[in-house]
Amino acid sequence: MRVSSDFGIIVRREALEDKHVDLYPVLTEFHFERYFDQSNAFVSLGPFFGGDAADDCMRSLEKLGLSYIDDFFIFTGDFPKWCRFEVFSPAE
Repeated sequence: MRVSSDFGIIVRREALEDKHVDLYPVLTEFHFERYFDQSNAFVSLGPFFGGDAADDCMRSLEKLGLSYIDDFFIFTGDFPKWCRFEVFSPAE
């Protein structure tokens, strides 16, 4: 599954199901029409342009009951635009 190099957020689907979390309010709050990408194991959100926007989303996810690192994380760094990043589950 693709992940945005601009403060992409990866959420475990299992956490969403276990905690009965609907991401629609987060998509609406951050003006996303759809996920950046998705797989059987993960949902990818982004891009977030700047750390403040990603931090705001992190707080929104925590308010929904998700835990940083255990249920989701922010992918960030200084990367060239010609690189593409993907996330895989060990089971995939």
